[in-house]
Parts: sequence; structure tokens; C-alpha cells
Amino acid sequence: LVKRVKDAGLLVTSSATSVAEARWLEDHGCDVVIAQGNEAGGHRGMFLNDDIARQAGTMALVPQVVDAVTVPVIAAGGIGDGRGIAAALALGAAGVQIGTAFLLSPEARTSALHREQANDNSTTLTNVFTGRPARGIVNRYIREVGPMSAEAPQFPLAAGASQPMRTAAEAKGSPDFTPLWSGQAPTFAREMPTVELIATLVEDTEAVMKRLT
Repeated sequence: LVKRVKDAGLLVTSSATSVAEARWLEDHGCDVVIAQGNEAGGHRGMFLNDDIARQAGTMALVPQVVDAVTVPVIAAGGIGDGRGIAAALALGAAGVQIGTAFLLSPEARTSALHREQANDNSTTLTNVFTGRPARGIVNRYIREVGPMSAEAPQFPLAAGASQPMRTAAEAKGSPDFTPLWSGQAPTFAREMPTVELIATLVEDTEAVMKRLT
């Protein structure tokens, strides 16, 4: 499949959460490696080791991956403003991947319940919603059952098991049983169209880098 994609003139990109994964991706034909730190929201692309206690943060992971591979490296995880982007570039990244900062953009189509909760940095890794570790904003379900539970149904059964509770709670306007995926910096999210937010991030990054030179 990778050969067919590359023969069509396309680039292959994939996420690595460790140096070993980054090397594996390069060895198997990946053109760009996304070094995804532990701060990232939702499910991360772990595939060689699922021990979350051994997962590095973005600041530690990115420079190690940059040193380990020859392909361009994109930094991801906890980056949401010009300071974070400038820091990633200083670590050797060729660019950044940003998700949580766009939670409040209209194009994200984030639910009203999710938007209301994206106002502080109370996130954690939890497996109670899907059976796999993912970072989200702490709510009642995470507090009472998790955040990590040995009794959580295996992926993908967990999502179906909690769906009735989620549906009933959401009908009453409650986020108690809803997975509110978010990285560690939800306060960086801004209510503006994506194109405006990207322009703002570029402007902020340039200002930070100018200040540092």
C-alpha cells in the first residue's frame, strides 16, 4: 500500500510516540514523521508499546526523534500558540500539528457541551470511554470509574457499553458521560474561523521568534 501511494506521487505521514516508533516508520517508507507527545488530545498513535507510563512529552520527544531519523519531523501535542510553535521549531521540528486550539472554531463542529467544558487544563489519560488510553477533559465518568480502569471493556466495545448513559445525559444537557477529547492546553482554543486562527498563529510565532533573535 505504501508503495502504491508513493508511486502516485503522494507523501506518507504517520505518528510516532517514541523514538523506536519513529525509526520504524522511516524504515518502512514514511516520508514525514509526526512526533506526538503525551500532551496530545484524544487517541495517540502508539503501536510498538502501549505503556502510557513510558510515554514522553513533546519537549523531550521531538529533539530525540529529530536526531534519530533523516526525514522531516512534525511536532504535536500541547502546542496551541506562537510560543509553542516557536519552541517546536527550536527543537528541530519542520512544522507543527495542532488540534485542540481549533476546538472552538466553527469548522470543528464541536458540540455545545464540549465547548462549554474546554475552559481549563483539567485533562487526563483515560480508557473508560473506548478501552484505549486517550486524553480528555475530566468529567464525572472519568472521576468515578477511571481515569484508567482494569474493568473497562476492550476496544472497541467500551464505546458501545457507555453509549446509553451518554445519550441519556446529553439529552439533559449534561457532559457527565461524554468523551470530551482535548490536549493539555484547551485554553488556547479561540472562537474564530480556522483561516483566521492559522493566520494569528503564524503572526504570533513570527513575533516570538523576532523577540528571541
